[in-house]
Amino acid sequence: MFQTINAFYEAAQPFVDVFNTWVSKLRNAAHADHICFKCSDSTEFESMRALLECESAFVYQSIISERRIAIVKLPRAIPTLLGDIWVLELSDQKPDGSQMSGFDHIEIYPTKVTLEVMAAMLIMCGVACEKKVRPHHTTYDVKLENGFIVRLENEALIDKIKRDEMKTESSDAKPHTLHRAAIDFPDPSQP
Repeated sequence: MFQTINAFYEAAQPFVDVFNTWVSKLRNAAHADHICFKCSDSTEFESMRALLECESAFVYQSIISERRIAIVKLPRAIPTLLGDIWVLELSDQKPDGSQMSGFDHIEIYPTKVTLEVMAAMLIMCGVACEKKVRPHHTTYDVKLENGFIVRLENEALIDKIKRDEMKTESSDAKPHTLHRAAIDFPDPSQP
């Protein structure tokens, strides 16, 4: 667990380095959206959230796949070859207890083609892209040498939250998020 925000950034750097090595071939075709840190238990989740929210511009928390997920705008960007990362996805332990503590993935989204075309292009270049159909979205995962994942997604996480969690005109809106519908999230790509 991290005692300071600087320790968090230092711990993220080796994963960003592996990511940068891999994504050099995608430059200008995709944008880095966010980095994910998965917690091994609720105590770690609450400690990490408390550490980060002291200096964060915003924190948004929701229940996704039966666990808490907090979206945190970081106090300073994590630079990558596909653009600065300003958002952390902080994930509480899964209900089955299978999640290990640590940095898990960086999500990217295409800027010039569709998600499916980007995945197909990578597959044609010999990159193993595993299609993952999840209850809330479909992604393609590329596992890097240290087990870290590059997750291909079709849009920015903040845009997905605005669309899916902030809706008020539909009867299928989640009751626990209706009071947040008026929130206008800051653009996470802006400092």
